Amino acid sequence: MAADEEQGRMQRAMFEREAGPGTPGDAPAGPAADAAVRGRTVPSARGGERGRGAPFHAVPRPGPGRDGRLVEHLEHLGAPAVRLAWAAAVLDTEAAPSLAADVAALGPGEAAEARARLAAARVLTGGGEGRPLRFSHPLTATAVHRSIPPALRVALHGQAAAVVAGAGYGPTAAARHLLEVHPEGDPAVVATLREAAAEYLSAGAPEAARRCLERALREPPGPRERAAVLHELGRSALPARSAAATATTAAGRPWAAPARALGRR
Repeated sequence: MAADEEQGRMQRAMFEREAGPGTPGDAPAGPAADAAVRGRTVPSARGGERGRGAPFHAVPRPGPGRDGRLVEHLEHLGAPAVRLAWAAAVLDTEAAPSLAADVAALGPGEAAEARARLAAARVLTGGGEGRPLRFSHPLTATAVHRSIPPALRVALHGQAAAVVAGAGYGPTAAARHLLEVHPEGDPAVVATLREAAAEYLSAGAPEAARRCLERALREPPGPRERAAVLHELGRSALPARSAAATATTAAGRPWAAPARALGRR
């Protein structure tokens, strides 16, 4: 517990120092962006957390952005409000108040005050009585998400993956964020993506399963696990191939459908 509290304090300090109340905009790529990504926190195969330090170090101070009016409006609400808005934009439909606070590295008091300010400014709604946080308008959500410096956005997705997995949202919720994180050769990421792919296949969503498995290959998996991932990737392509083959057969035999219809009379 003491270690978790210490890590939370470190995250808040680094976030305030590196991603403080500047105007969010585009951050340069290169070593700074790579360093930010290396600091991510990722979920384990069983939904736990594997922390690698705060995900906000080496992120340059944001510069001018395209959505200047909204960004300036957010700045006046204070750094915690900016961070909470960014976290809600990254979480999207999963933006439960407690999850957004964890992603933003805010304590309960800071998060409540930031949420009240964003609600008064008509940026966010909800958050009370277990309701999720929602942006007042889809264009507002888009503008806030676009205002996050790219390197920090990647790091926030890594943090979000750990938070939603730790909260029991399951591998598919974590995988949505892991798809946005740079490969790093982490076995826990590969395991989570494979679990998500299996769930997607069971739900009849082979395209989503394929995206997860292709991303798992880029992580990459270890030599022994690679063969299993390739096998699962091949399985994910089978439903699509079967559907395509059925459509081709039907197109090549226009008499088949009437014949089947006659047989049912």
